[in-house]
Amino acid sequence: MTRLREGGCLCRAIRYQVNGDPIIGGACYCRDCQHISGGAPAHGLMFPADALIVIEGMLSTFCLDVASGNTVYRQFCPTCGVHLFSWNSQAPELRSIKVGTFDDPSDYQSQGSLWVRSAQPWHRPDPDLPQHPTMPCLTELGG
Repeated sequence: MTRLREGGCLCRAIRYQVNGDPIIGGACYCRDCQHISGGAPAHGLMFPADALIVIEGMLSTFCLDVASGNTVYRQFCPTCGVHLFSWNSQAPELRSIKVGTFDDPSDYQSQGSLWVRSAQPWHRPDPDLPQHPTMPCLTELGG
């Protein structure tokens, strides 16, 4: 049985639903995610894009061309600034949803860490989980 999850931003102007089970979830230590989170990694769950529905509010989108030649899209609330979703032009059929934006994030369990070469010495990845120096392809992650 698939699960319906709901979430939104801090000011509740944006509300969303995602129906289904995540493909994978983990912590990203890239410098962009460190900027978004205020220093720590960003924890996300990846879902098929068509499983996600914004049911209230209008998102703002920020696009950034990255060293790989891809474009990373990040969506956030224009009122409170909370970052909710992201995806990469290489895999537009997927959406990463920030775990902290779920109404109930308590069942999240990281399956590993990405971009650990960018992790700060004061915030290290869990040594008991798989660690990837950069962004592995989805098949390496088990998706």
